[in-house]
Amino acid sequence: MNRAQLVVRQATSALCLAALSSLVIAAPGQEPPQEQSTTVIFFDVADLPARIDEPRLHKSDQGFVLDCAIANRSSEQLLGLRLLLMVVEPSGKLRNRIAWSEGSELAAYSIKTFAFHPPISKDLRDTDQLFLGIDEVIGRETIWRVVEAEKVLRAYTRGLQDVTPVVRTIANQFDPRSDAIFLKKIY
Repeated sequence: MNRAQLVVRQATSALCLAALSSLVIAAPGQEPPQEQSTTVIFFDVADLPARIDEPRLHKSDQGFVLDCAIANRSSEQLLGLRLLLMVVEPSGKLRNRIAWSEGSELAAYSIKTFAFHPPISKDLRDTDQLFLGIDEVIGRETIWRVVEAEKVLRAYTRGLQDVTPVVRTIANQFDPRSDAIFLKKIY
């Protein structure tokens, strides 16, 4: 057997193994699970402390579920997010816009997986494109908010990649710090 034949056999074997390993084997009389998920395009805002990785949307018995990983790029604990999801037709027309908040406690400089539940009321089409953006990040001491987040995300859905969003920060006066020291007043 010459070298060329050996390479062809190895490549064929590798392809066969890859194909076989991706098959789901079901017991007799059972169908393999048909969980179908949709890729979601995430618009990353570099000035926000949170980044979403590998977002995928699928339908469950209780509604839609957005599975993803969130990376905390700051030294502050994060408590929650306000998210925007846009459903866009292939022609570029906006079909639906969903905004919702999710609790997502995340330690400083860490990454964690989450399952979010966007309140999607309309059925999604196979041809729809999904775009996800973060409107607001709530930290233990700071709140980061994207100015006109909806307009920025809509521009991104239209292919405007050079849009630079503005992020405003304010002190979080609503969620008390867990490590705060309270001093008793002495007379």
